[in-house]
Amino acid sequence: MLGVEAKLPYGRWMKSGAMRVFAVSGLSGTGKTSLVEAIIRVLVESGHSVATIKSSMHIAGPDQGTDTWRHMQAGASLTVFLGPNRRSPRFKERISPEELANLAEFDFLIVEGMKSVNIPKFWCVGDRDIELNDIPLNTRAIVSWSKREKDSVGELCIISASEVMRLTDIIKKEAADISEID
Repeated sequence: MLGVEAKLPYGRWMKSGAMRVFAVSGLSGTGKTSLVEAIIRVLVESGHSVATIKSSMHIAGPDQGTDTWRHMQAGASLTVFLGPNRRSPRFKERISPEELANLAEFDFLIVEGMKSVNIPKFWCVGDRDIELNDIPLNTRAIVSWSKREKDSVGELCIISASEVMRLTDIIKKEAADISEID
């Protein structure tokens, strides 16, 4: 966990709490990257700086067309790829969100993946059925690409992926301070 301050490159200092973290998680093919792109655009258009982490079980591929490339095209100032190994081709070692906070100062860190990490998140289901046992800890809402008969599952709202402003408002309210991440 970070202390009160974290030293940034070039002698700058960041007050703990400056960066807030939120994840977009879900099974493969449920629209996580498309949702992250839309969220980045809305946050950047509203004046926020955004960094992203893409966690994947796949090896990193060529830049153009990859999820991390898409994050950058949407407006992320920094994107980090976390592959299945400690080292992936063309990328440095895995780093924790706390270590990322030491690299630069951003308003938001949007994480794609990492469903088992205990940070606030959306659970993307795409067009799939919602399985209660699949919903990870700290989920704030379920995101669907199709119309649902119900608008909630238990205490969780089901929100259409097209409601990006509503989803971004949840992120602004519910994102965790980077210093609170274990």
